[in-house]
This record gives sequence, structure tokens and C-alpha cells, in this order.
Amino acid sequence: MASPPAGSGDLYHDDRNTARPTRARFRYQDECVALRCIPNLLSEAVTAVVIEWSTDYIALLPDDDPELVSVKHRDPGTGEWSMSELKPVIRDLHRVWQAMGESCRCAFASNAALSRDARKRIDSELGAYIDADPDEVERFKQVLSMPDPPLPRRSEITSVGIRDMGGALSLLDRDRHYAEQCYYALVDRIAAVGTEEPPSPEQRIARLTGSLRAVTDRGQPQRDEQTLLIADLRELVVRHHDAAVRHAPPRLGLTPRPARTPGDASNEWQGGQEIELGNCRYLIHDPVHVRHPEDRSYRECCAPARQLAPQERDVRIVRLDVLRAGRRSDDRRAQLIRAADLQRRLPGLARILDVRHDAGQVTVIAERSGTSLPDTYGPPPYPGIALDALLRGLPAVARTLDALHAAGHAHRALHPGTLLVALNGLTLRDVGLAVVPAAAGEGHPAYRAPEQDRPALLPPGPTTDVYQLAAVIYHLAVGQPPGSAPPPPTVMRPELSPSLDAPLLAGLAPTPADRPTTRDLVAALTGVLRSGGTVRC
Repeated sequence: MASPPAGSGDLYHDDRNTARPTRARFRYQDECVALRCIPNLLSEAVTAVVIEWSTDYIALLPDDDPELVSVKHRDPGTGEWSMSELKPVIRDLHRVWQAMGESCRCAFASNAALSRDARKRIDSELGAYIDADPDEVERFKQVLSMPDPPLPRRSEITSVGIRDMGGALSLLDRDRHYAEQCYYALVDRIAAVGTEEPPSPEQRIARLTGSLRAVTDRGQPQRDEQTLLIADLRELVVRHHDAAVRHAPPRLGLTPRPARTPGDASNEWQGGQEIELGNCRYLIHDPVHVRHPEDRSYRECCAPARQLAPQERDVRIVRLDVLRAGRRSDDRRAQLIRAADLQRRLPGLARILDVRHDAGQVTVIAERSGTSLPDTYGPPPYPGIALDALLRGLPAVARTLDALHAAGHAHRALHPGTLLVALNGLTLRDVGLAVVPAAAGEGHPAYRAPEQDRPALLPPGPTTDVYQLAAVIYHLAVGQPPGSAPPPPTVMRPELSPSLDAPLLAGLAPTPADRPTTRDLVAALTGVLRSGGTVRC
């Protein structure tokens, strides 16, 4: 686990912080609040948090009542929460809810789960613990959330927070390498506004009720000194990121190599090499992918690049060099030209900037306006913030695939590298194998649909894209590709929402006719967001 940078605890002595210096012991609770704030730097499903003391905070929701969250850390070896231990926590939450006229939500968050007996008693005997009639008990249950799944342990929470911050920075078009500095800045800001816990239960209830009323009733004095707006926290994170970039030592880079003309096919591209195409200069970036057919009749190079002149922008370049004229090289040359033409006509794909071709070479230059899922989030399994962002971007991908299918084609080569995360959402990089005849064993092996192993018996088509899209999401959610007869995602990763199981398994049906349409698959998956997100918390 990463350690806080030197001096990071100084903010606990900030003049705005009315808690004693011993509050520094409760950094875990501050990090729990940070974990709640990080995904909302992007979505603002929470618009602000009001920090009370080490174990309580209030989350302001844009379209719902505020939520009072009680955070309790449980030391290793102490086991799950029993009902006798939960009783004072639930009773205090119920008392605040009553004092608010039943106009707030309540949540208990912890690094430990509830015992089976405690869950059973909450379901069947809650009224006896909070002294309420059955109707009131049912109403309270509707607004009460319990730790399912539990929060990260003390030894893990910082690493989890830094990982989540890295995903948020990528979506904010910032460098995830500075996630650690930004995470500590966020936690320190949260710690700086905490207050001292009142000494008696009655005073705690009164203080929490007063804070809740302050955020719901304009006539009440506001808790401005304890309120952190998500918009301000986003600005804080971006400001610390940009400052870290300015003061960082130079990172190792590539030394530009001499420029080459496109006709020079003696060498394959290398990262750091400059090439010239017409009036434009480009700096080739790694990774460079080179493909040769079995007969070595052509060489195909593909790489990300930076256009240097006459204007600067990020692009992706594909170049085909014909090494020996023949049917195979002629077919591939024609496929690249047709694929570029198809890409121009479809919505949601990278814009084709230039296509140059003659008898010996084809060069296609496309705009590169996003980063691939692996480059954005790293290896799977993905945290909830990344999975939620992925599902939010699926409708745009579905529109592109629907247009591709309507044109009589299927992508047939979907994998995480073909899905790009851009500022305006999720896009497809290209048209895949849309203009290439089906062949046994085509596509990425980890996401290959069963019919792609035997296309002569059952030609791949639109349902192949459904399978591959489901396979990609399954892999990113659970950490391994589905394979044959995949188990439900929640079996592989219990903290995932059960709502993911049915649509993903339907999309992975071995028989194409049993799979949903692209639109139906995406509608079912985006519905998971409305039921609380991909990861239960």
C-alpha cells in the first residue's frame, strides 16, 4: 500500500478543522468519504458532502433526499457485525430519520459485513430494536442501506482510492500517473473540514439533524465550513494534477529519428521515427504493429502518431506496402480502401483524414480522439467507476454497430483495444473486419464467438458483435475472459451487481439465435446503472 507523502497530515491541524489532532487516527474514515467522492467527480450523482466528524458524513443527492452515512471501521480478527453491535448504530440513524420527518436516507458503511444472524434479525425483528410499528419499519427499510459489499480494509483502502483516482483522471483527460498526489490532496481536503464529535448521543443526534436541516431548508444557517462541493473537489484534483505535472522531472521519452518518406519501405516503423506524407510530418509512437501474410506479399504497419505540421493533432496511421504483386496483396489493398470509405459513412467512428493509394502502397490516416480501454484503466478487473463509465458509453457504440449492421456488415473484431475513451464518451476505433471475408479463427481469441471457428457452417454476423461486446464487458468486470460455459459474473466477483448476470450470459449464448440484439443487450446493461451501478456498495 502506498504511504502518504511527508507532511500530508499537516492539514489535520488546519485552522478550519475544529477537531483535536487525535482525529488523524481516523484517516480511514476520511478515505471512505474520498472513495464516495471520486466517481462523482465525473457523474455528480452526489453534488456535495458535509463532513461531520470521524464517523459520519452527509451526501447531497441532486434528485433525492440527503443521505446520512455512518462509517465504522472494524479491526482485523473481530469478525462480522452482530445485531447487538449494530443496535446503537441503527437506532441513531432511525432517530435522525424520525427527527427529519422521514425526509433523509440513511446508510451504514463498514469494512466488515453483517453476520447472517444480523441480516435475519434486521429483516424480521427490526421493529423491536428501533421501537417502531410495522408500517414505520417498512418505510425505514426503504431508505436504509447496509454494507453490502463491505468497504476495503484499512490496509487496502489507499491503494483502492489511488486506483479509482487514476480512472477518474483518465476520464478528465489527465495523466493517471499523478493519481497518488491527487488522491492525497482530496483526502487531506476532506480531513481539513472535519469537526469534533459531540460527547453525548443526544448532542450527536441534534447536531446531525441540524446539519441535515441546514442543507434542506434555506432558512437554516448553512454549514459552509463543513460542506465540500463536488465541483470544487474536481477543481482541486485538476489543480493538483496540473501542478504535479509542472513540477515533475522530465519523463523519459523517445528521441526523434530521421524523417523518412512514405516510399521508403526498407524498414518498418519504429517509435520516435518521423515520417512525411505530402505536406505533413508525423511522429510515430509505440506500439507499432506489423503484419505479414504467409506469402510475404505485403507488409502492413499500424501505429498511433502525432501530426507535427502543418497542425498538431493525434492520429492513427495504417500503411500497406505491396512487396510482391498478386491476388493476396491486391485484395488487402482493396479492403483497406473500402474500410476507409465505410468508416467515413458511419456515425461514431474516428474521422478519416486522408487516404493515399497507388499500385504499390495504401496509407490511411484517421483522427485519434481517445485512448483505448487498456490504456485508460489498465488491466482488468476494472473498479466500479470504470465499469459504470463503460456502461454509460455503450449506447453510442450500439448506434455505430447498428449502422454498421444496417449497411450489411459486422465488426467481428471487437476487443478492449478497439473501444476508445474520449471526452464525449465511448467510440469505436474502426470497422474491424467488416469488409474482410469470414475466415476460421478470425478475431481476437479471447473474445471470439463460437461461429467464428466454423464460419462455413454458420456465417458470422451482427450477433457475433453482440457476443464479442458481452465477452469484453465480462472480462473487464470479472478479470478473465468468459471462455466456454462461463459462470455468472457474480460467481467470479461477488461484489458485482446481480443485474449484470442475465444480460451478459444472454449475450454470450453459444447459439447466435439465442442472443439479444445489440440494442437490447445495451439497454439491459445500462439499466444496471439505474439500479445502483455495477459494483454494490
